[in-house]
Amino acid sequence: MADISPYILNEATQNGIEQENNRLDFQHYFFDDIMNNELLPPHIAHELATNPPPRICEMATGSAIWLKEIAKTLPMSAELVGLDFDTSKFPRPETLASNIKLGFANAYEPFPEKFQSHFDVVHLRHFILATKKDHGARLVQNLLSLLRPRGWLVWAECDPIKTNAEPPSDAMFRMQKVYYNHLRNADLETE
Repeated sequence: MADISPYILNEATQNGIEQENNRLDFQHYFFDDIMNNELLPPHIAHELATNPPPRICEMATGSAIWLKEIAKTLPMSAELVGLDFDTSKFPRPETLASNIKLGFANAYEPFPEKFQSHFDVVHLRHFILATKKDHGARLVQNLLSLLRPRGWLVWAECDPIKTNAEPPSDAMFRMQKVYYNHLRNADLETE
């Protein structure tokens, strides 16, 4: 599979990267509010707290904002790994807790052996725009390969196509049309 990112928000300039990191951080806090400020489902957070040290992998980590926030809730013995196809959004290592490590990975390719069956949790959020048509099974298989027995895949998405606004909004309809056209033109999953 070619290493071409379907991610449409890449901007190679320093200003573009900074703007995208700001957007990713804002998106995280917005979604966090929607999720009642629960970074993980409560039963998983409880299980991790009672069986330390937890090992967590975040796919498509971007600016690593979710990892930075989850690190505040876990002991320093927790192993936190962020992987992404586009490493340009990664923060400088000195801005991260010492137990957070970031690296390159293509979620559609097999992961290194050292990560196989290694993690208690694999976290993925807002990945639908990078899910190429007919590649979903391979993606899920690869993500599941990272989990230890009885581990959790935590995957959260928003669906602009099924979102509505009251009262109806022309802007919402235009956004949905742009979103759907992008999915179709990039040969990404539309269902």
